[in-house]
Amino acid sequence: MTTPLDSLADALMACRAFASGAEAAPEAILWCDLNGEFASVMPALRARLPHLLTFGTYDAVARTGPALWLRAAAARQVTSVDWPKSEPPVIYLPRYGREVLRGAEECPTDLQPLVWFAVTGVFFGQPKQARDWTLRGFLSAQFSPVGLTIPEDKATREALSRAAARLFVEPSNVLKGRVLDAAALDGLLVPDPNLDMLRWLDETLTPESDPARFDAFASLAAKKLGLDPRKKPRQDAAARLAKREKGWSDVWDRFEQGNGGYEGVVKLLAMEQPQDLIALPETYPAENARREMALRKSLSDLATKPQAEAVKAVLALETDHGWRRETVWARRGEAKLAEALRHLAMIARASALPDNEPAVMAETYAADGWKIDAAAVAALEIARTGEYRDAVTTALRAVYLPWLDAGAAALQALAAEGKIPFAYPATPPKPPENAALIFVDGMRMDVAQRLSGVLQAQGAEVTFGWRWSGFPTVTATCKPLASPAAGAFVGGVVEALTPASEGKPVTKPILTKAITAAGWALTETLLGAAPCWLEVGRFDEEGHSLGARLAERIADGVAEIAEVVLRLARQGRRVRIVTDHGWLLMPGGLPFAELHSGMTAPSARGNRIATLKDGASTNYALLPWSWNKNVLLATPPGARAFYNGTEYAHGGVSPQECVLPVIDVTADAVAPALSISATWQRLRLRVEVRGGAAMMLDVRLASDPYGPSLLPKGARTLDDVGQVNILLSDEHVGKEVCLVVHPAGAPSDLRAKLTTKIEG
Repeated sequence: MTTPLDSLADALMACRAFASGAEAAPEAILWCDLNGEFASVMPALRARLPHLLTFGTYDAVARTGPALWLRAAAARQVTSVDWPKSEPPVIYLPRYGREVLRGAEECPTDLQPLVWFAVTGVFFGQPKQARDWTLRGFLSAQFSPVGLTIPEDKATREALSRAAARLFVEPSNVLKGRVLDAAALDGLLVPDPNLDMLRWLDETLTPESDPARFDAFASLAAKKLGLDPRKKPRQDAAARLAKREKGWSDVWDRFEQGNGGYEGVVKLLAMEQPQDLIALPETYPAENARREMALRKSLSDLATKPQAEAVKAVLALETDHGWRRETVWARRGEAKLAEALRHLAMIARASALPDNEPAVMAETYAADGWKIDAAAVAALEIARTGEYRDAVTTALRAVYLPWLDAGAAALQALAAEGKIPFAYPATPPKPPENAALIFVDGMRMDVAQRLSGVLQAQGAEVTFGWRWSGFPTVTATCKPLASPAAGAFVGGVVEALTPASEGKPVTKPILTKAITAAGWALTETLLGAAPCWLEVGRFDEEGHSLGARLAERIADGVAEIAEVVLRLARQGRRVRIVTDHGWLLMPGGLPFAELHSGMTAPSARGNRIATLKDGASTNYALLPWSWNKNVLLATPPGARAFYNGTEYAHGGVSPQECVLPVIDVTADAVAPALSISATWQRLRLRVEVRGGAAMMLDVRLASDPYGPSLLPKGARTLDDVGQVNILLSDEHVGKEVCLVVHPAGAPSDLRAKLTTKIEG
């Protein structure tokens, strides 16, 4: 691949030729450049020619100096300047023509020491003509060694001056056959004028920061977009960008692809107001903010609406605002309520769970009903603070709480008829070899489904089932029932709702001792086939401490459990994941149920169960305790709780609390190799890592894959199917980068790498 720079170096070297029988070898090659047109090419040429010297102010690095220094350097008397002895020095004289050196008497004093070379050396210029090369002449004149087509108009000459350094390193075969006019030459400096328009609007491209590039960009913008940044203010450009007229539509597309940056552009756009809301409302941040505010008010107004009206209102809002999720403002995090509305609309469309048979209700909930709970959690994950949170809370109370309450009431009615086969203590079978029983306290069905997705995305085989909980749905009662030691206990302390062992309440030490006695180890063992019981996860603990903010912790909790499960499964273990109870979650608190006289809530952590003193009566449903059928316990109706303002509660009867997931997991003994695929759309990168769910994806320099991250906020978490979208700064355009995958908390443990180039 030959470039104009190659041709220039070859042409200079051709000047050293002489007739050995009739001439002496030239002592120097003099290169006069009257207008200094080749000055921008000099840095690249110096790297090629160690004997290229320049007349000017002394600069040892650039091999530049006054005439006397040049004479000394040409005579090899300057130790810092060295080159092969067979090559004559090339002396570049910017701003001087050859006539100055030939007219010795009129030659400026500071140049006179070089007059000698006009006699003993040779001038670099047009062959067969005693004329110095101009920039355009060298590239396109009759005897040009390059042979390009460059018009002679003023605009092209100015563009050539700006683009010379870039032009000289382009492949000649790419340049030939093209008319290199002003637009084409400026295009070399500005390969992406739409990006540079955004950089100018963002005040990162200015006449001061990069004069040549700015001039090239401004010329292109004036021609292609009808706006000259040298003459018009940025606000005028922002107005045209928002309207997306003609070529500005491409600039807008470029802005959309670079969401997350260009804060200066956003500020300018925020000052614009749409003239036609029907045509292009999505380009105006002020309009998006207005609609987001209107949506917030509409969601807040649901507080006074009956459920049926609230459902219709939410679905109507989804029609009006759903499109905003596809806008750049949503990707910039400026349409959080529109994002949450997707999940609220799913809740609004929810059908009631069938209430004729417990098994049918449970099957329906395990298959589809859990998705409504997951939607509520997702809405809370999005709207975490302030007025966003308040609006989503109101909406959930309007459309989700009635659905939650109806499902709980329906299951309670079936329980009151004795139709629910709650779990009771039974002696478990002998533990199988290589078994691992993982207990997760408070793993509700939607959380289990999320965990299942992560496990499958990382190559595990998952079998998903369900079972009934014990009653009441509190840890003290149901954890022993879920353990391998369930048959070792009897009905015990009613006040604590816990079974007994040898007359003592089953505390954690007693439970673990019984599990060990049943043949289960309490730690992982890499050797041998002994079954093990492990406790992982803190959903119940965090639910009681965080309330509805548990929603923000579920993703991390799922990732933690998945890591343990996969490790065991890949060791050849047959893993089963079980839990003790689910829970109800409602921001702002579940409805309040009053404790009647003679009733006591045995644990504030239960909130949905109460004991009765002898002789006390209540109109609440009474159900038998799993550890002693003669003990009846009261549960509040529907989704109510015995403590006012309780956001997270369990202990009662509802599909969420009583229909428990059971997950069986197997996996190949060796983790499957991770496979990275990456798709670029300008600076936006979409990555998919097969088998990489919940792992971390980082972008680093290809030359230093263990070095610092190029992402502003560091490595990103791959989602449940191993995907993530990433935006990189345009400062990295052209760089070779390495996509690396590593476990959370272990940035040096690289599991997979992919090298790619940021094209921009």
